[in-house]
Amino acid sequence: MEKQDFIEWVKKLQTSYVPNPETIRRLMAIDLIALVGPTGVGKTTIIEKLELNYVKSDTTRPRREFERDGHEYNFRSDYFTILEEIKSGLYVQFLVSNSDEFYGTRLDSYPKEGAATMAIMASAIPKFRSLGFNSVIPIYILPPGYVEWMHRIGTGRSMDLEARMREAADSLPTALSDTNYRFVLNDDLELAVSEIKIIIAGGTITEHRDQLARSSADLLFGRLGVSDEF
Repeated sequence: MEKQDFIEWVKKLQTSYVPNPETIRRLMAIDLIALVGPTGVGKTTIIEKLELNYVKSDTTRPRREFERDGHEYNFRSDYFTILEEIKSGLYVQFLVSNSDEFYGTRLDSYPKEGAATMAIMASAIPKFRSLGFNSVIPIYILPPGYVEWMHRIGTGRSMDLEARMREAADSLPTALSDTNYRFVLNDDLELAVSEIKIIIAGGTITEHRDQLARSSADLLFGRLGVSDEF
């Protein structure tokens, strides 16, 4: 099966997909910490620092030079097998990204219970909320500034840069319009990790840091033509 044929099949299946009963039952014991934000904001590094159960996604996108199969993602090209796993209801969820790549998480990537964390696209959050997790906490991660962010996403990523920029422009309005999102500025890694731990524990970060993150969001994505009227 060619990749594009696979992607077209997945697009047809994703809107009506429902996991099997065992998959749904297992999710009730899991608190999902969803880190949201565009490529290059430091989500993977933060996840490693949090030292929580990490849910690895399957993806069909090419592996980048610094990535290892089975570490950041499960990189897959066995399209027929993926379709069979979808038909068996083994995926918790899946979607096709703006760059026409498959992303999905299978049940065996999740812990049996407790907190788990993963990087999630903003467009997928409503689906995760509908699946019956014990809780879903979306946290939007922001980079320290536009110049630094452009440097990060422009290094070794030119092939999908345009798609990543679109993803960034799409995700921020979604987050700003949802009162359940929390915003964390990754200008200092240890501080950002500390603030996320506070949020996970049910606390709140200082008003100054919260406003700093939101102001950064307005300035950063204003450069992409995103309205700040929310």
